[in-house]
Amino acid sequence: MSYIGVPPFGQTIRSVTNHVATAGQTTFTITGGYVVGYVDVYLNGVLLTPSDYTASNGTDVVLASAAALNDEFQALSYQPVSLVIAVKTLLVTKRDTTTASVSIANNILSVTNRSGGTVSVPVT
Repeated sequence: MSYIGVPPFGQTIRSVTNHVATAGQTTFTITGGYVVGYVDVYLNGVLLTPSDYTASNGTDVVLASAAALNDEFQALSYQPVSLVIAVKTLLVTKRDTTTASVSIANNILSVTNRSGGTVSVPVT
């Protein structure tokens, strides 16, 4: 289904993971992980149904039937974007877990650490 404007489910970050299978491989690790329920899995370009795989731990996808040698595995994962994720990203970027304040004004999220350093990002 197509949407004009911002989709009703909010904004997401899409990540793509590609692997070339070994003979009999069933487990594939998703780069950066995934949110359970927000991953599409393809094998040789064919979208698999959820009954064809298990994706329940946020890291690995396990195929119900083993892949053949050189099968092309692809997973599209979607990470919902939220202020919590933005704050965590800012803290990791600044390597600072001792935040003094977090504020939002004029669509700008600002995180200030205890030593006075501030990082700001626009939010929509």
